[in-house]
Amino acid sequence: MKLIDVRKIHQGKFLSYYVASYINKDGDLKEYEFISRNNNVTKDIFGQVVVEGVGLVPLSEDHQRILLQKEFRLATNRDVYNFPAGLIDKGETPQEAAKRELKEETGLDLIEIIETLSPSYASQGTSDELMQIVVCTCKGEIKESCYADEEITARWYTKEEIKELLKQNVFMSVRTQMFLWQWCNSEKVA
Repeated sequence: MKLIDVRKIHQGKFLSYYVASYINKDGDLKEYEFISRNNNVTKDIFGQVVVEGVGLVPLSEDHQRILLQKEFRLATNRDVYNFPAGLIDKGETPQEAAKRELKEETGLDLIEIIETLSPSYASQGTSDELMQIVVCTCKGEIKESCYADEEITARWYTKEEIKELLKQNVFMSVRTQMFLWQWCNSEKVA
């Protein structure tokens, strides 16, 4: 594919809507719509994105339980099970953002970072947003989110409870569902 142009269609408060024009392998001129947190995407910088968000995979200290959140997500108009996540503030590392987001959304303290995975796309079919996943252990008492705009219920789950949750008609992000399936079907403890 050959990129021809990128033009902004709409500038929102947090997201911008773009159309990329390209030539496909048959030589046809096509257009592709996407969103970005960057409000100044041009043809010259298209694809040169920075990590903007962090997602956590929080494990209990003994690695026998995993923390999940049930959160009302307006874009879906329903509760969605997911791991804690959020944007990286200016000047923060992904690890610092993970610690802050965990505390803000659940009241728990991050006590050890097991691994920080390489950057990955949050939703590569619709957005250029890059995130980093931080696998960690945490402890403390679960508390309500400190933000009025977030309806979050956090809870610890065992592998058996996750297996049962995956059989129910609940909604999750693809990333969360894939990780949970692997975690609860793996003999190896993370």
